[in-house]
Amino acid sequence: MVLQAPTRPKSRTVVGLVAFSLFVDYFLYGMVMPLMPHSPAKVGEEQLGLLYGGYAISVLVVTPLFGYLGDRIGGRPSMICGMILAGCATALFALAPNFSLSLVARLCQGAASAAMWTGGLALIAEHYVEKRVEMMGYTFTGSTAGSALGPLAGGLLYHVGGYQLPFLFTGVLVASAACLLVLLLPGGRTGRKTNLDLRALLLNKSVAVPALAVALAAFAWGVIEPLLPVRLSRYGATPRGVGLMFTGAAITYGLSAPLVGRVSARWPFKRVIILGTIAMASTLPFLSAFKKISLACLVLCLVSISYAFLLNPASAELGDAVDRAGMSCYSAVYALYNIVYSVGMLATTALTSTAVRFLGFWGVMLGVSAVLILSIPLLMLADSPPPAISEASVAQQHEQGRNAS
Repeated sequence: MVLQAPTRPKSRTVVGLVAFSLFVDYFLYGMVMPLMPHSPAKVGEEQLGLLYGGYAISVLVVTPLFGYLGDRIGGRPSMICGMILAGCATALFALAPNFSLSLVARLCQGAASAAMWTGGLALIAEHYVEKRVEMMGYTFTGSTAGSALGPLAGGLLYHVGGYQLPFLFTGVLVASAACLLVLLLPGGRTGRKTNLDLRALLLNKSVAVPALAVALAAFAWGVIEPLLPVRLSRYGATPRGVGLMFTGAAITYGLSAPLVGRVSARWPFKRVIILGTIAMASTLPFLSAFKKISLACLVLCLVSISYAFLLNPASAELGDAVDRAGMSCYSAVYALYNIVYSVGMLATTALTSTAVRFLGFWGVMLGVSAVLILSIPLLMLADSPPPAISEASVAQQHEQGRNAS
């Protein structure tokens, strides 16, 4: 019997659709919280904290469910389900007359993110084996751009048409993304069984080390988003200027994807993520050295490139670990990605809400850099995997798994 390599789209349709879906997800995420004080539900400061925590809890609770289902029904249904949940969240945010419904909207938003990220990254890993690092980078550019443009667009639309206009605009984006997913997104390979223990795979250091790197990337980047805009606003930066700065950083991140992919193809995974860790630890403190938004933007772009060297290879390595094990549980392993990324962001929340009062922006940046440097010995435990696996060999491993089962 002649084994065929898994079918891969001839264009970048999958990565484009997933990137756009994650853009919509993070656009809504970035837009909601700044607008909630103006909601008809009259959300107060304490309730804002509950809304923030409700999102994180929803992501952590729902992600394992989509990780389990994704490997049985495929990433495409998971993403469509996530977009439907995003539509429900958008409508509830726009119309909720009280805090309870606003909380329901936030829980729906967290569930939508869990579905889209788990299913989307699984599809990228499955369809792009040979250029996985580069394609992961393009995908993350969508979410980064969404998080940068969401607050900016939300504030502008609120100024033009009031509270509901930003959610009407977002609803159009959600509907467009849902139609594109239904019409254009190919399905993944489903229904495969393997003769290997999934629990053993998740406990293996070939998965644990890149998962740690993902958590570190979330922790390091997550501290920038809430603190840097506040700091720059004290020196006269406008919301529009801050939004453009983060947009420039997102573009830089996307442009760095081919470079990160080429380096990852030539260097061992361990060396690349350690390079990214050291680069982030070195560049983060410089964000506190400049008061002008132009200079801060330059440093933020350097941080974005460092972030790419840490996050992109780690994200791709999770899929590579599944391939080397001869398995097909991409949704399960990217559910783990979603969980550890959320944990990293929760750790950031704890740091920014306490340490910044005592250490200031400069001290927090140094603290995050110290955490990154101290984590390097753990990252050095990463295996040095064999050269890149071809798609034909991945197909052969999957075929062997089916025969053995």
